[in-house]
Amino acid sequence: MATTTWALANVDYDVSDGFCHTAHWTVTRTDGTDPVYSASSYGSVALTKPNSLTTRTDLKTADIIADVKAVLGTDEVTAIETGLVANISEQKTPTKGAFVPAS
Repeated sequence: MATTTWALANVDYDVSDGFCHTAHWTVTRTDGTDPVYSASSYGSVALTKPNSLTTRTDLKTADIIADVKAVLGTDEVTAIETGLVANISEQKTPTKGAFVPAS
């Protein structure tokens, strides 16, 4: 069974007011059990400052990931996830190869 998981690598914030201004995200897709195929992507987005701030220690990962996806937009989220599916498909059934020629 294939799974796609969004996570946070890190969140940058302003010390002065606690505003979390940049989210560094990862998304990983795994497929199969033996063998397990895996593909991942990483990126960063600037977050929009809301009118009222939630205390940094009260923020939840799921809420920040929802903000990340909103900033990226549906089309970009779909493109990222589709790219991971394509990467795993290439791992399962390679269409390209690479080698280092002998000297």
